[in-house]
Amino acid sequence: MHKSLCLTVSTFIWAAAFVLPLQAADPALLGSKLTQNGADPSASADGMIPAYAGGITKPPAGYVAGGDHIDPFAADKPLFTITAQNMAQYENRLSAGQKALLTRYPDSYRMDVYPSRRSCALPQFVYDETKKNARRAKLTDGGNGVADARIGVPFPIPETPVEIYWNHNFHWHGYRYHAITSGANVYKNGARTKVIREDWRYNYYADPQGPDPKHANNQFNWMGIWSAPPRFAGSGFSMINTINQRVLPRNGVSFNPNTRKIMRAPPSAVTYDGPLSTADGLRNSDNMFLFSGAPDRYDWKLLGKKEIFVPYNGYKASSMKVDRDDFMTALHPNPDYLRYELHRVWVVEITQKPAFNMEQARRVFYADEDSWIFLMADIYDAENELMRVQHGFIKNYYEAPACVLDFDIMYDVASERYNIDHIKLDHGPADLDYDLKPRDFGSGALKRKIGR
Repeated sequence: MHKSLCLTVSTFIWAAAFVLPLQAADPALLGSKLTQNGADPSASADGMIPAYAGGITKPPAGYVAGGDHIDPFAADKPLFTITAQNMAQYENRLSAGQKALLTRYPDSYRMDVYPSRRSCALPQFVYDETKKNARRAKLTDGGNGVADARIGVPFPIPETPVEIYWNHNFHWHGYRYHAITSGANVYKNGARTKVIREDWRYNYYADPQGPDPKHANNQFNWMGIWSAPPRFAGSGFSMINTINQRVLPRNGVSFNPNTRKIMRAPPSAVTYDGPLSTADGLRNSDNMFLFSGAPDRYDWKLLGKKEIFVPYNGYKASSMKVDRDDFMTALHPNPDYLRYELHRVWVVEITQKPAFNMEQARRVFYADEDSWIFLMADIYDAENELMRVQHGFIKNYYEAPACVLDFDIMYDVASERYNIDHIKLDHGPADLDYDLKPRDFGSGALKRKIGR
């Protein structure tokens, strides 16, 4: 066992037993004792988590390329439902954030728990690169950067907690991405502000023709243009998300339709906890995708691996057939649309370093063992009070295949508002192989897109 994990075992003991890797980071374990992506392939002791059987590797019958995803688990029925009244029975498999939501909304919030489906799968070339990464990838700058990795997760057999973050950040979902998202800010009284954004992303890290030395510290280009709400319609950005944000923060330009000017985005607005204007104060820059910021302002701790009821296989909620009025209800989304399953997750806690004063002073992340995607975050303020709860729903884009963080929900505990982002209700799933090139980004490209 790696010395850092030995320290973790001696320092952190949880109410329920957790499992840590007993092997050194030996690439030969991938595809044998571990899955090709680094997960434990075995079933849980009680059989509720099944053995990994390879995930979904091809579309179900009837799927039309480019169309809405068919839910491969539509026939599943809930095994049981967790409510405020019975949650004590399941407390060892619930996060602090889940318990808070159940307690705050005892008459309306519930978690329907479905059979666990280990649906995640990736193309073989991604697994091949992941195995190579196990030999070659390394942390740089004290964990603030990654070198010599590409395409797959860099650390399929993690030895430090920050490596789990980098796995989440680099999980494969194609390299030329396009989607029209259709989220909302939802208020306590049920009022909604619809937020529509068209996204384009070009992922240098995942480019099969890479690596390109010119982009060694560039993870992906991201352009977004809003068409709603009205006061943001026509505004947009074109950013470069860098890998080591200490060396070079995220950078790029934004367009304000009121001034008709392209402006350089100040680093303070797009790194760390700069607020996102379209989210009405509910999101910061670094909790897009649950966490995508620089890790340097936090101390990272691994709390172990635990069996938790997590959001998973979000086909129903992200279907184009969803009635927005029925789904985006006051206080929280309609639980009829949300699916929770028991999965093993890596639990990682980050706490702000003494030199900093972060609004979100402590966070606890729950990373899926099969995909490495952060599925939940419990977010605490400087007084260690739970301020926000974030749930990310993943699904297998089986046409690739790729396990994708398809949408997430940010709950604000005090105001009883929530924000949904990245959901594709009106325009169908993302295209993971859209015709994009690096020249399709930057100030000139943003002007052309805005002027269409």
